[in-house]
Amino acid sequence: MSTKDDFSLEEWTALLQGPMIAGMSVISADPAITSVPKETAAMAKAMLANPVPAGGEELIASMVADIQSMSDNKEKMTAPEFAAKDATGITAEINQKMTDLAAMVDGKLSAAEATAYKEWVMSVAQTVAEAGKEGGFLGIGAVRVSPEEEAALAALRSDLGLA
Repeated sequence: MSTKDDFSLEEWTALLQGPMIAGMSVISADPAITSVPKETAAMAKAMLANPVPAGGEELIASMVADIQSMSDNKEKMTAPEFAAKDATGITAEINQKMTDLAAMVDGKLSAAEATAYKEWVMSVAQTVAEAGKEGGFLGIGAVRVSPEEEAALAALRSDLGLA
């Protein structure tokens, strides 16, 4: 089983940023003013509390311990950087970062660990998508997951190489 010691600082930072980037992808897909705060809070909670898929217990436990330690010490996680300034460019960068991340975990982890990590990242993204309601008027006709968020989730699954 893999732990933090199996990764360079750059690789470990990329692993930690994976669920954050996935969550950002969903949030930016349909940034409704009322749902963004809920979705952002849900992302932080999901990174610490979402169930760990079988095969990734040790790796994700190491990641969660690091995230919890940063939170306890009031440290901020290293935020992902994007060169683009427009939504289209940022989306393209998110897709590339997720594709690169998938390649890295596929190359460094066992198949079971890589799949578990990717599924955990997707579980965070799904939690974010379900955290706020989009559309409608005064809550009437709003949906839990908008079509734009569904598209972002599908893109993330594809970028990560999940069926």
